[in-house]
Amino acid sequence: MKIFIRADGGKSIGLGHVMRMLVLAYKLRKKNQVIFICRNDIDRKYEAGINIIEENEFEVLKIEDENVINDILVLQREYKADIIITDSYEVNEDYFNSLKSHFKLTGYVDDINKCYMNVDFIINQNINAKYLDYSKTTKENTRMFLGPQYCMLREEFKIACNEKQEKDSVEDILLTLGGMDDNNNTMKVLNNIKGLKQKIHVVLGNAFDDNVKRQVYNFSKEYENIYQYENANMSELMRKCDIAISACGSTIYELCAMHVPAIGIIIADNQRSVAELMKKEKMILDIIDIEQLECNKILGLLQLLINDNMVRQEIKNYSNDIVNLYGAEKLAENIERMFC
Repeated sequence: MKIFIRADGGKSIGLGHVMRMLVLAYKLRKKNQVIFICRNDIDRKYEAGINIIEENEFEVLKIEDENVINDILVLQREYKADIIITDSYEVNEDYFNSLKSHFKLTGYVDDINKCYMNVDFIINQNINAKYLDYSKTTKENTRMFLGPQYCMLREEFKIACNEKQEKDSVEDILLTLGGMDDNNNTMKVLNNIKGLKQKIHVVLGNAFDDNVKRQVYNFSKEYENIYQYENANMSELMRKCDIAISACGSTIYELCAMHVPAIGIIIADNQRSVAELMKKEKMILDIIDIEQLECNKILGLLQLLINDNMVRQEIKNYSNDIVNLYGAEKLAENIERMFC
């Protein structure tokens, strides 16, 4: 089969769509040809996403920001792909209807169930997927792959989780707020936790602004327990760290797989409902809105995780039963079976 994957990543939208699609693309590439379609513009705001895809040795076809549907159809006439899988918030009913008849299978990776989706299958790996009413936004025969049992985890996490050694005390804390940080959220958190004695490992995402990177770098020179990482090996960092502060996106599922108890930070409105359910299901200890960040609250939550091994163990036990390490394999098998 020939498969198009339509996804973008960059400074304005982060890298989450691209990163999870790369996981699925690797599984599909074992038996199929996989080609990415990405938007490109003169401001280069999608450059970070394109670079990551090309670094992973996938072909990238570039389309214009203003003519997405038409450009995909032009590419389809040339490449004659069998399937298109889309992972983007910037879609609507017209997008799905326009593409449907031109491919043998169409799929959408959804998070928010915002419009009618005329596709053959829906993927939603989030913990809240089972609570979304898809009966009004999809056809009756649309295949649904819902929940963390279809979580798209990179291969490195499966290896690293078996190598992780449990410690009785907390020595290392991970801080990771996504692939981009236009609002300098990383420094907001660091300024609130700089007094901790534990080592703080700060991830600088591929689409981080250079000014933010510079501030974190200078901060790490001032505080010897703060370390910063560009092009971070996330599985290795999670293997090393005992607890985490993380944005409430796909990284939370990775932390669950790696048995790292976390505090969730809401950095975008579309994370709120998922974050609240993550807390309810005890995947994370608690959630904090980045706009309402208070020193006393985040330090209090961190001290609870640091000082109470039973609290840490409870989160590990609950999260261990939620995330399926082989979700991407299941998705690839099901998609290939649907085509046959």
